[in-house]
Amino acid sequence: MKSIIQQSTFMCLLVGLFCSACSREEVQGPTNDAPIPRILELSPANAAAGDKLTLVGLNFSENMAENIVRFGQQTVEILSATETEIEVVVPELTGSQVGVSVRSRGKVSNKAKLVLVRAKVFGDDFNRSNVEPVTSSIIPNPLGANWQIIQGSFGLTDNRLFSSAGGLESYVLYRDAELNMQVGDGSYFKLTADMQSSPESFAGIIFNAQSDNKRFYLLRTTNSMLQLLKSGENGVGHWVNVMVNENFEGFAPNTSYRATITSSQPGVFNITIINSTTNAILFERSVEDASPYLGGSPGFYYFGLANPVNIAFDNLNLEIL
Repeated sequence: MKSIIQQSTFMCLLVGLFCSACSREEVQGPTNDAPIPRILELSPANAAAGDKLTLVGLNFSENMAENIVRFGQQTVEILSATETEIEVVVPELTGSQVGVSVRSRGKVSNKAKLVLVRAKVFGDDFNRSNVEPVTSSIIPNPLGANWQIIQGSFGLTDNRLFSSAGGLESYVLYRDAELNMQVGDGSYFKLTADMQSSPESFAGIIFNAQSDNKRFYLLRTTNSMLQLLKSGENGVGHWVNVMVNENFEGFAPNTSYRATITSSQPGVFNITIINSTTNAILFERSVEDASPYLGGSPGFYYFGLANPVNIAFDNLNLEIL
């Protein structure tokens, strides 16, 4: 009898072990054989909110839905993905740096450090007391500490910069010790300003003005014409490159325009001009210069050809990174 009981107990143990093994197999599920993703570098290594960022690495999924990119604990949308590159946009973040990681097909990568940079902002809305037109001979300059009149005269009226002199090419530059319109290697600039000209007269926005105050780019308009010019070592009138010189529908005298000029690569400028009143886009184009000016400052230009002349500028805003 004892032998029979022992045999029964032994059989029960075997059955229990077998059932336990079966249960473990059912719960365990399939094995994840996907390789572990790895971030080799971030391009650029320094970036600001809104910049496109490329994660360069190994073992990402080409299926965007199988990748999750996190800045710290914040998940962001993926713009494109291959096995070696994922492109995203840097979100708004606090602090000076953040760890970036990828979860691909269930496997989590290493963290790569992104240094966060903050854009510097310069500008002038001219919202102050009126100033009668003055030349560079008046010291200190009553237009504002950062303004340098190079040629001609400028004043302030109705919270705008203006000139009413006829028959004279004149321009003024915005100078600041920390302002340098560099591009490339993670640097960029975004320049926005308003301008308005009288009939037969030019109003213009200057950018990348060099230290000699003669070499710069000039975006100017008169009547229905728009020009993008590059001045040479002799300054205004010495145009060494004419990049745009056309008539466009929607441009007209006594019309206020808002121009935006952006650049992140040397010699490549993205230009948008809208009607300040209707917000209608009048011009949108990318323009290139093979031998670009780098750095420098922005400013305003006018050439009054008819009388009376009333050329005005407003809302200068420049972001640099």
